Amino acid sequence: MADKYDPDKDYAEYLELAKGQEELEDRIAKLLEERQKLKEKTDRHLERAGQAVNFDFIKTAAHEFQVEILNEITKAVIESNNLEKAVKLIDHLETHLEARLRLTPRREDEATKKKAPPTVSPAIAARKKPQATGKPARPEPSGPTEQAPPTPPAGTGRNIIERRTILNDRLHEICRYEYDNDRLTRMIFLGPNGNPLRTHQLIYNKDGVLVQEIHIDRAGITLQVCDREFNKQDKIAKEIVRNPHNEVLNTVEFRYDRHTRLTKKEWRDSRHRRIKSWEYRYEQDAAEPSKIIWRDERNKPYGFVELRYDDKEHIIEETSKDRAGDLIRAITYQYFYG
Repeated sequence: MADKYDPDKDYAEYLELAKGQEELEDRIAKLLEERQKLKEKTDRHLERAGQAVNFDFIKTAAHEFQVEILNEITKAVIESNNLEKAVKLIDHLETHLEARLRLTPRREDEATKKKAPPTVSPAIAARKKPQATGKPARPEPSGPTEQAPPTPPAGTGRNIIERRTILNDRLHEICRYEYDNDRLTRMIFLGPNGNPLRTHQLIYNKDGVLVQEIHIDRAGITLQVCDREFNKQDKIAKEIVRNPHNEVLNTVEFRYDRHTRLTKKEWRDSRHRRIKSWEYRYEQDAAEPSKIIWRDERNKPYGFVELRYDDKEHIIEETSKDRAGDLIRAITYQYFYG
């Protein structure tokens, strides 16, 4: 049964509650006022900090971060064949690069602009390299891989100026090629929306042999350098991949058959331990491989790539499958000449 209403007692309680509510509202108002003052003070500090920020320091820190992520991607793909982890790391790196572009000051020193190399991001997979002629070679499949450009038909005088990668019936990536006469000097990789992703600069010796490839991110920072050594037949014998601090990330050793066709590429880490290999298979006397078998550090197969060419012997389709033969991904290529 409810207590009987007592006018004097209940009214006094009401007055006390009303007073407490008024005090609480005054306190909230003061806290909001203090909050606004603190926000204004913080904004002033951030503004001064932004004016005083050292972008060279930011650039160095970002560079070290990118190198660290690149090393993790290399380990994920080459050492553990963990493609899922590699994709996540690449997404993380792209997010970082987008943030860096937003932090970059609009007005830069002109001299720095001229010195800065063009745009790029790290490349994870290897590819078939140009031979001693110094002319670019046809892409080497790896499923998926970033590839060197295919060689134009002999005597046509036409260079491939663009290659488009189609994944799941959608444009995945664009690669544009820059030449000095007939010598490829730079490959610029773009996203499907045309935004720059990364650039590879190709360095030749005095005999016109491609001896070095430099990978640069879209902000102009070198991420890794690939040096090449050749055998007596002027074929690539070894590639040495280093980070910007000249530390060896991994090496790739090449083997050939009696027809000088590439039969195997073997990856080794900085301690010279085998971490993965690719075995190339050919149909009869074909000059180009029709299949590549992926093997782990114990030389056990864990997947393969099947290749299809057009009448100019350019790769037009690359199908990657796991060891059971289940499809991982299918890539097609379109070539444009100039």
